[in-house]
Amino acid sequence: MTDPIYVVHGYCANPEANWFPWLKQLGAPQLHRPVHVVTLPEPDNPRLTDWLAACQSQIPQADGLTLIGHSLGCITTLRFLAQADVQNVNLILVSGFDDLVPGLTELAPFTAEALDYAAIRAKLKAAVVISARDDHIVPYQFTQRLATNLAAPFILLPTGDHFITQTGGDRLPLLEFLLKNGLLIN
Repeated sequence: MTDPIYVVHGYCANPEANWFPWLKQLGAPQLHRPVHVVTLPEPDNPRLTDWLAACQSQIPQADGLTLIGHSLGCITTLRFLAQADVQNVNLILVSGFDDLVPGLTELAPFTAEALDYAAIRAKLKAAVVISARDDHIVPYQFTQRLATNLAAPFILLPTGDHFITQTGGDRLPLLEFLLKNGLLIN
């Protein structure tokens, strides 16, 4: 079995929400890697410092990590990477953003400070960013801009909304395909 996959969930979520349980079940038997979803404090009232501390305590600073962020977990993952002493990271970001999203002003502290994308890119082995054209929470243009800033390939699915349980997002087959086939692109 190879190194674990770490998932950083988003706003108002938890390790048992959305497609995270499905991915954990796929883990060892099908991906040949365990999947760990980081437990973030107060997901309904997130604080950047607390979320970063949770990532630092639950994700080892080891080269060759595979990190997956969802929604607010994307910028949290990028901020973790900016501080971490790691290299050759495989990164998948789903429905993420790095600008303030209309209607989500309570998340402003996460986007207030610009990211050092050059430093983050230097730590990556490969990255891909995924969104859906019909995302009603984070419009896909925000995720596309994130991909551009990261200089990562952007995959826009025609449907999938925000990839949350409430809109049928309890599975994410593209993620399974990418992980099983080693199709992260740098």
